[in-house]
Amino acid sequence: MPATPPPRLAPILVADTAGLVELAEALAGEPVIALDTESNSFHVYREHVCLIQISSRTSDWVVDPLSTDPRPLGPVLATAPALVLHGADYDVRCLKREYGFTLPGLFDTMVAARRLGRAGLGLSALVEQHFGVRLAKDYQRSDWGRRPLTAEQVSYAALDTHFLLPLHDLLVRELSERRMVDEAWQESARIAAVEPRPKVFDPEGWRRMKGARDLDAAGRAILRTLWIAREDRASALDRPPFKVMPEQTMLEVARRRPRSEEELLRVPGFTPVVLRRMGDAALAALHAARDAER
Repeated sequence: MPATPPPRLAPILVADTAGLVELAEALAGEPVIALDTESNSFHVYREHVCLIQISSRTSDWVVDPLSTDPRPLGPVLATAPALVLHGADYDVRCLKREYGFTLPGLFDTMVAARRLGRAGLGLSALVEQHFGVRLAKDYQRSDWGRRPLTAEQVSYAALDTHFLLPLHDLLVRELSERRMVDEAWQESARIAAVEPRPKVFDPEGWRRMKGARDLDAAGRAILRTLWIAREDRASALDRPPFKVMPEQTMLEVARRRPRSEEELLRVPGFTPVVLRRMGDAALAALHAARDAER
């Protein structure tokens, strides 16, 4: 049977204190709650949680933490008997880092699916397999930090929790039949205990780039300088480093060693935008390498 498109949801958007209080009251006493987050790591240097999606068995909510402080939800989430997430590690770290949330009732449906030997572990694959619905990916790379949010974005985000509770029920039932429920809860508890990792820049991280070992000494010196300069520029612009200058472009600069802005622009990926952001740093690195060879 062919997969059907996802339902058009009408989730409740929570963007003020009154709405958050109503949500906390609605969730109080719920035996099982679905939870997910959206962050903007694809678009900024310093990521933030930009949406918190929540579903009960009857309703879907999307909380806008950029408009209202979600911390009042902390006690509800900390006391929920079962809090269902999918691939929860990243969400747990983000929620702890930004709001101090603890999620002792966490049950990870990805953990359950893996223990049951499912071939596809992504949420989209599992929803299509079990419910015949193909989740759209239109907003997968959306900049969730931009406002205002469109109705389509809010509906798309809510789909990430809308199917989690029926998926949880199905997987737990199968785990119970195989007497594997306890192991899934134990592994989920280990995920709930993870702590946020501080963002630490490794100035020698360029060595792990594919192709770096093939460069000569001068090329490696250029690549290292570009690696560090790119990080500084990304931090100043609050942009992800790969959007400031792609790694493959840095490698090509180190290989070709252009001598002018015109030659830089001939390097694949060295667009006028990259030239504006990194042109001076690239030419300085190239000049320093030529001086060192004299």
